[in-house]
Amino acid sequence: MDAGMDTRTDSPRRWLGAPLEQLPTPALILDQAKVRGNAERMRERCRALGLRLRPHVKTHKTLEGAALATGGTRRGIAVSTLAEGRFFAAGGFDDILYAFPAQEWHLPECAALARQLQAFQLLVDSPRGLELLRQNPLPGGKRWLVWLKLDCGNGRAGIRPTDPEALELARAIARGCPEVVTLAGVYAHCGNTYGCGDIPAVQDVARDTTKAVLAFVTRLRQEGIPCPEATIGSTPSCSHPVPEMSQLTEVHPGNYLFYDLQQTQLGSCRPEEVAIRVLTRVVGHYPHRRQLLVDCGWAALSLHGRDRGPPGCAAIEGHPQLRLVGLTQEHGQVEAVDGELDFQRFPVGSTLALIPYHACATAAMHPVYFVHAGGKVVELWHPTRGW
Repeated sequence: MDAGMDTRTDSPRRWLGAPLEQLPTPALILDQAKVRGNAERMRERCRALGLRLRPHVKTHKTLEGAALATGGTRRGIAVSTLAEGRFFAAGGFDDILYAFPAQEWHLPECAALARQLQAFQLLVDSPRGLELLRQNPLPGGKRWLVWLKLDCGNGRAGIRPTDPEALELARAIARGCPEVVTLAGVYAHCGNTYGCGDIPAVQDVARDTTKAVLAFVTRLRQEGIPCPEATIGSTPSCSHPVPEMSQLTEVHPGNYLFYDLQQTQLGSCRPEEVAIRVLTRVVGHYPHRRQLLVDCGWAALSLHGRDRGPPGCAAIEGHPQLRLVGLTQEHGQVEAVDGELDFQRFPVGSTLALIPYHACATAAMHPVYFVHAGGKVVELWHPTRGW
């Protein structure tokens, strides 16, 4: 096959059964065994703790990945966009939590999903968000299912559980208009685990977040406010969970299905458990500047992590002597870490596999994922896009 052939106008289905080296590049490839193993290990961790797993689908955004993560039940997922909500609802998924604070311009679509699904849930972190729901009741006797979003140190959305306003808001959700709104639970994302340097530090954050959530739930129950669910989540915290998390009801990690270079640096996984690669092809030799040129730029690989250690935004699998030193939109520049670059080892047309620092941002750039086993493509996963 001519490495320079333009195949992008053809259906991706033609690549089923093809060897990886024949794929048009850049291509996002997933190791089938590793993805399945990552899914099963997370389910087993949750079983051991007596927790429900509500996988967040924002990393892969695919029906196939979500079915794998839920063990085939197609119930109990978290989404980050309404486009994901529509996509997974149409794909037969139910019990969907829209993990984003409710906004006025979202309500028509949220209402449509709430009517369609047995359980469509959303977040509230302010009196304004609650008032929006009160002013827009669902028809047919249905009620808005609301999770109170807590900020336990992540510093993004959410209300701090120690603020007096948090208890007031929970009380207002539960008691203010019970025929319109129901308090389903409290939700905290411990994304601050991504600033940790090792597993013990990640576990400290998970422990602190869990304690903060449980202390808040205890206060609610002391006031007679029912709060059925309590959840925290992030892939680092759920990859090495602490015993205290068993007192929660569920967790909601997302990245773990793929993992990535960042997760290996955090200790979430072993390098051999990272399932995602971006396949790229050598397109030029430039001896005068001691560089290879590859056909993967920042349009196919997230720049996230370029300043986070020697590998930068991607490591080159099997070639620790090489380093990706620059990315433009459609080009990447590769140099030797030390010494001379052996151009004969990397002829034009040969392929390299990049391990991305950030799987979520990288996956968002690809219209199809090539799932492989035994060196050949065995599945095609098609992610949803948009908001």
